[in-house]
Amino acid sequence: MLQLVLLALLAAANTFHFGKVRFEPVDTIAYQADGSTIVALTSFKIDRPAVIAAIDAGNALYAQSADGGNFVLVRIIGPDKCGVGGFLGATMQSIDLGSFPAKTTASTATRIAGECWVNKPGKMFDDEYDFHLSYDVPITAIPKPTTLTAGGGEPGKQYLALVKAIQSNDWNVAHDRLRSDEVPQDKPKAAAMKDYFESVSLNYPKSATVAGGLMKGDRARLDIKGIDHDGKKIKGVVALKKTGDVWRVMDQNLFFDQ
Repeated sequence: MLQLVLLALLAAANTFHFGKVRFEPVDTIAYQADGSTIVALTSFKIDRPAVIAAIDAGNALYAQSADGGNFVLVRIIGPDKCGVGGFLGATMQSIDLGSFPAKTTASTATRIAGECWVNKPGKMFDDEYDFHLSYDVPITAIPKPTTLTAGGGEPGKQYLALVKAIQSNDWNVAHDRLRSDEVPQDKPKAAAMKDYFESVSLNYPKSATVAGGLMKGDRARLDIKGIDHDGKKIKGVVALKKTGDVWRVMDQNLFFDQ
């Protein structure tokens, strides 16, 4: 009887619970991705212009959750089925819970409305979860990025110039292309310049090629391969943002290429 009461209360709410995290969404945005409608429900106010400008809307939401925010992504699989995943900034967990029952009450090119829920509390490893999510929102039009071929166009050219500049201790080329938190407020003295670039070089390939990528407005994402400072093969993705005529690195995810 108690479980029925709890489930009834859950069904009446708009809540999400996973492990130690529990929140009621305060903002919602819907968009199209990979041929499906995605509904993002968040514990924080969404910066919509940033999501629209981003190459990947999910990555934009991830960036906005940096201060402990949480978001759930509901993928509309069909009129009566949904997929649920997301990121919990409070516990730094990426989750993919699988598919669940859904009820779609409106689905057009401009609007999505419905519900997605779990019939009974579930468990993933040591974390219990339950949720009942409802939404009725317009679908935000997000422009698609253009494809960059091998070399990466202008963003790729500038990234490779940065890699070379780091190896040759070229402050003039490097300082406005490095990630902003890698650039000191004052230019290093001549005696300290080599040590500075040796430290920065640990974050970058020793040499690299750009296989291709994506670009949208002042944002670019490059797929690269290269050799790291220890001579090991690496590959990964580099995100850049353009200011004026300069493409600055915003983030990198580099991995060993076996």
